[in-house]
This record gives sequence, structure tokens and C-alpha cells, in this order.
Amino acid sequence: EGCREEGGNMAASGAGGLEGLCGSEWPGAGGLALLGLAPSAPSCPHGPALLFVKTSQGKEEGRRFYACSACRDRKDCNFFQWEDEKVSETRLAAREEYNRNHQPSFTHRQNVERYKNFVLLPLSKRRFCQECQQLLLPAEWEKHSDHQFLCDISAAQLKSPSQLLYPLENKKTNAQYLFADRSCQFLLDLILDLGFRRVLSVGTPRLHEMIQSKASQEDDFRVRSLLLDIDFRYSQFYTEDEFCHYNMFNHFFFGGE
Repeated sequence: EGCREEGGNMAASGAGGLEGLCGSEWPGAGGLALLGLAPSAPSCPHGPALLFVKTSQGKEEGRRFYACSACRDRKDCNFFQWEDEKVSETRLAAREEYNRNHQPSFTHRQNVERYKNFVLLPLSKRRFCQECQQLLLPAEWEKHSDHQFLCDISAAQLKSPSQLLYPLENKKTNAQYLFADRSCQFLLDLILDLGFRRVLSVGTPRLHEMIQSKASQEDDFRVRSLLLDIDFRYSQFYTEDEFCHYNMFNHFFFGGE
């Protein structure tokens, strides 16, 4: 995470690096080397693919290939393409359509509008679908009638979405390890002691929540945070100035920011 601001910047990251990204889930099990991003890399639903090569005793062995940057298990994203493979126009068109069809149902901007409508509802009409992990407007209740949902969603719950949302636990895709309040307070105290005023929170929603909460409650609190996370569910709770849908493995902003 990087931070930006004239008075002082800081980054806080809760996700690991690329370690463990290469493994035996790919064709021709053996040692794999990550070669990184290529300028003309093809894309899957998670953005530009990364370039890999099989290695033996530290040397390249075999053809280079592209695979998904975010998912280490092909059951989650089976994108695969040889680096030197010629891809037909028909296949490219089908891939583009597939990528479009595997994007979230609502855009971030639409989610912001939905949130504005949601907070205007009386408490008795604020529902959250646990199965779909989605804030529900009254017109959508019937569609989710056979799902488990939470009622009477309070303002406090809306300000702490990481406690409302189920953690994503697939360790090979986007396992989430959320900071405890004590850890967040330690980090925030450190940020304040160092004089930083802008924090870029990459994969650290709990820290982002704490900063946002204090900023809304304390007039003299000057720290601001921007959350970058691959978990698009957070777009339901934050404006486009507070959250960006982001894949840290390939430095890809899904919204084109």
C-alpha cells in the first residue's frame, strides 16, 4: 500500500506478497518461476494474467505460460495460455464475453446509490442477505425469500462491514485474515505518532473502518484512508473516494482508476 498526501503518507498492507503463488496446481507439476507482468498479457476476470515458466535446478525448462494472478487453484479460475500461442478472433471474443459475464452484478457506482437508498429506510426494513452477502432493498426481498438474512441493520453495523460480511476463506484465492481491534489501534497509534495523514489500506478493511469511524466522530481527527481490496463486497459500504476494487498481485484496478 502506498499513501498519498502533502503532509505525510503511509501504507498498510494485510495481504501477503507473491510467495506461494507458484505451486503444483499447474500443468507439468514441478518448480515454477514467476516472471511477472508482460505488457501484452491476456486477461481473465481477475485482470491481466501473470507469466510463469517451469524450472529445473534454477533454469527455465519448457514453454512459458500465462495463468491467473489471483487464484492458485484452477478450480477457482482455470485461465491458461501459452506465451507463444496464437489465439483466434473467435476465442478472443468468447474470452471477453466470459470476463464480462463474471463481473459483479452491480457496479461500484450502482452500489453507492443502493447504499444511499438503504440508509434512508427505517430500521425495520434494513435487511442483509447472508447467502448473497448483499444489502437488500424492499423490492428485492421476495427474490431472496428462501435465503437466510439479518434484519434491523444498524448504522454501527454499516460502519463495520468486515463484521457483517463472512470472511472469504479459500486459502488459494483470497483468504482474509482480519486484524483484531487491538492490532488496528496499535497501527493507528503508530500512524498518528509518525504524523501521517493519508493511509492507503491495501487488504486491511478493519484498519480502514477504524480510521473512517474516528474521522466521522471526531472533528479534530485528520487522518483519511482509502481501502484497496479484491473483495468487491466492500463497494456496498463505501464511496468511490473510500474504496477501490483492486488486485494487488497484478496491480490492477477493476474500475480503471
